[in-house]
Amino acid sequence: MADIDAVVAGAGIWGCVVARRLAEKGRKVLLIDKRSFIGGNVRCEIDDETNIEIHLYGSHIFHTKIPKVWEFANRFTSFNSYHHKVLAAYKGKMYFLPIGLALINKFFSREMGPQEAEEFMKDTGNQQALFDAFFRGYTSKQWGRAPEEIDSSIISRLPVRRNWNIDYFSDPWQGIPLEGYNEFFRRIVDHPLIMLKLDTSLVLEAGLFKAGGEILPRVPIYSSAPIDALFANKFGALPWRSLRFEQEKLPVRDWQGTSVVNYTEGDIPYTRIHEFKHYHPEDERAFNCPKTIIMREYPKSWQMGDEPYYPIDDASSRELVALYRKEKEKYPLLHIGGRLGAYKYFDMDRSIEAALDLDIE
Repeated sequence: MADIDAVVAGAGIWGCVVARRLAEKGRKVLLIDKRSFIGGNVRCEIDDETNIEIHLYGSHIFHTKIPKVWEFANRFTSFNSYHHKVLAAYKGKMYFLPIGLALINKFFSREMGPQEAEEFMKDTGNQQALFDAFFRGYTSKQWGRAPEEIDSSIISRLPVRRNWNIDYFSDPWQGIPLEGYNEFFRRIVDHPLIMLKLDTSLVLEAGLFKAGGEILPRVPIYSSAPIDALFANKFGALPWRSLRFEQEKLPVRDWQGTSVVNYTEGDIPYTRIHEFKHYHPEDERAFNCPKTIIMREYPKSWQMGDEPYYPIDDASSRELVALYRKEKEKYPLLHIGGRLGAYKYFDMDRSIEAALDLDIE
């Protein structure tokens, strides 16, 4: 391992882009990941029978309004024309999210235009009705606490569109990689100066960084490992929310008619159901297959050993993160980023942006 110029720990979005940038600057990079694959939670698998690309850790839709991110991504893949639409199931009816004219008019059995709907939604009772139907139960399931415990002002900031646009994202660039996410990441790290070692963790012992049992040379280290785990939880484990997934293959061509349906009622244990064939309508074999694959997503409390998905931002977690960030200052060659390292949720494009903006040594 002596003949390397930098180590990148974590081959998710942030880590892969950082490794590529280092390599393109002429650095010899050791890229490691504790898992047996690259791509982090964007990892997919192709079902042999149906050719459907399954997002193993929940749906990931690429969308951005950041030109340099779109330019970078298009160096390694082409995107299809998929635009994400989300349906919400509530009391046996389906509504388009986010809240706009389509949802408001259907929910209240009205036929309002933009101006009338805007006035209508100034009424706190109408705001409360929509919040209770589409956000209260869903948020309580997702975070394991009442919405007011997270943010007491959340109801007054209910996002409302004044038009009939039912696209979930408003970003100008959207899509799914035509060749799949796995190929997208493979191409990013396909560089002669990047050496990839999987099933290998970054470990800090007695002030020394190790990988695969070997002491690493004194070179810059870029880590996207959970910041608490990196320092062996010396100040205590940070609070996270986790997820579990149940996958099912069904003998029907199309089960729900869209890629994602949110289940907003609190007594339904899962938050959403994914149906993956809808992400690739251009793939005739998968899209027209007489079978489909769905996945139910269940939020759960995080326990040691679980996959951390969402950081919980509250006063106690901010104090704990501050302690770990101060600990990091003892290691001038260590750089921490990514969702787990920064203890901050990022969309894919924001992770790429953070990696592109990083001051590479």
